Amino acid sequence: MPMNRREMLKSSAIMMLGASMPAIAKSGGIWGTDGIGVQLYALDPDLRRDLHGTLDKVAKLGFRSVEIASMHGRTAAQMRAALDQAGLYCRSVHVAASSSVPGASGLTFDDMDKLGEDLTTLGAREAVLPLFQFPKDPKWGEPVPFSSLMRADGSPLSAARYEQMANFLNQAGSALKKHGLRVGYHNHNVEFAPIGEKTGLQILLERTNPRLVDFEMDVGWLVTAGHDPVAWLRKYPGRFNQMHVKDIKASTPVNFHLRQDPVEVGGGKIDWNSILPVARTSGVHRYFVEQDPPFTGPRIDAMARSLAYLRSLPIARGGH
Repeated sequence: MPMNRREMLKSSAIMMLGASMPAIAKSGGIWGTDGIGVQLYALDPDLRRDLHGTLDKVAKLGFRSVEIASMHGRTAAQMRAALDQAGLYCRSVHVAASSSVPGASGLTFDDMDKLGEDLTTLGAREAVLPLFQFPKDPKWGEPVPFSSLMRADGSPLSAARYEQMANFLNQAGSALKKHGLRVGYHNHNVEFAPIGEKTGLQILLERTNPRLVDFEMDVGWLVTAGHDPVAWLRKYPGRFNQMHVKDIKASTPVNFHLRQDPVEVGGGKIDWNSILPVARTSGVHRYFVEQDPPFTGPRIDAMARSLAYLRSLPIARGGH
């Protein structure tokens, strides 16, 4: 259906946000040499419908780096070609523990040498486990049922599970080291459920080898769990090297059960002016805008608003 004049003007204005803002991706600053990136999971339905067209829109907004969550049926070489065509590059990829994990798409930890080759083809440097996942193997047991973790009466993962996960990350990190790659772990809010005097994320941080394993802090999920990102960055300097810049509404209840009220960055309760300076000095050097569904309008518009807000912050203009 053709757009009316008002819709055309709105769409044009949003697409011009990236072009009208300073080219932080080129100048470095708070965002590092990669600039502000975007986690493509936020645009997943759009990418399924039109991979090349959506990547072009991402680039026109002013993003240059992306983090991949799905290969969308493409090989690593085909995905790299699509990114190159759009003028985008990938340094980080979310990788499922195994092809047996529900929703696994393309890249898994099943074959470390194949994974290393594919990530090298993509130009990536980091293979991030996006969620507590275990392959179907006798030593791991059956995969964790997500449905139980989403219930308010669901039991948290045990300390033993997190210890197994830490071993898995260490082994994966060691295997990928020969390819010049590192392994990361991305948190949700489940990892903050108390387990005695600790949390699951603490167990992972303390039992993984810093020379092999990094962490990607998802600020939205961390705050959803009732925790302070600044406190975690200061307690574990150098362990969080990537960040998902994600906001949540004030209405989001504190919980550990994968429940969240998402909103564009800058439209929620998170104090980015306090978090980003600490992130910069504690070792975070890649930042990816992300937003979970539901969306109130086109997803690409939400990414544009988040990017515009981040570029308007004092720290992005050399403040703080």
